[in-house]
Amino acid sequence: MKLTEITIPVGAVSSFRMLHMSDNHISLADERNDDRKNALAVQRANAFTGGHPERLQQFTEELIGYARKGNLPILHTGDMSDFVSEANLDYVRTAFSGVDVFCAAGNHEYSQYVGEAWEDEAYKAMSFAAVLDAYPGNIWFQTRVINGVKFVAIDNNYYYVTEEQLRLFREETADGMPTVLLVHNPLYSEDMYAQVTAGKKPEDPPYLFACPEPLLRTLNDHRYRQQKPDAAAAAFLELCNSLPNLKAVLAGHLHKYFASSLDSGVPQYTAGAGYLGEANLYTFC
Repeated sequence: MKLTEITIPVGAVSSFRMLHMSDNHISLADERNDDRKNALAVQRANAFTGGHPERLQQFTEELIGYARKGNLPILHTGDMSDFVSEANLDYVRTAFSGVDVFCAAGNHEYSQYVGEAWEDEAYKAMSFAAVLDAYPGNIWFQTRVINGVKFVAIDNNYYYVTEEQLRLFREETADGMPTVLLVHNPLYSEDMYAQVTAGKKPEDPPYLFACPEPLLRTLNDHRYRQQKPDAAAAAFLELCNSLPNLKAVLAGHLHKYFASSLDSGVPQYTAGAGYLGEANLYTFC
């Protein structure tokens, strides 16, 4: 287990701590699934752990156990599970039982066989109800207030938000309350883009939400269409950069810890890979 400790000034009534987890990629299947999904579970678990699949659950349970022992609420920014299966959903229910968890959805939450189809609202709808039933709260959009700080979790995992999510976020931030945003895909900024693309080839995707279209033109057609921002995504990023009460953005997806800032100066942190036992420990003050 590797924890990165960070203090974030947000204007809280009193300081408090929370554990930020992301990208555990639990990969389980059983007799309720077909041979293809059972084979996928073996392949994915081995890939994430270098041939030690039991570590996926061990690291996840160590992190959750740490939060439980310290009475720490958990912030989770997606991809707790790697694909949709009854065994994965059962695991999520059990793992998050008896602990305070506030989640945003990841793209793998709705994945059927990992990369086998174009991911959009129709694809998500195939498993949306079952996934929401397994996770605490509404991982599509939810809010919570702790010590005078509002936490907002939004499903942006296919590199877009809907007009409804954009409207809800405008409403939730209009009261001026200090706000911390949870998303799966990190938001574009010049700083974050420079960090994630350092040392990479031009054809390597940045995997950032609302990345300007000119910066995506070197990608292959699939990644270009996947990550090209639409009007709602651009408006969401513009809103985040204009909000004086947005105090931090927390994300995942990159499987690596990054400390950056939006172009407006708002700090943005990604949590490292949960499947490696990595997490961020925040003190909000």
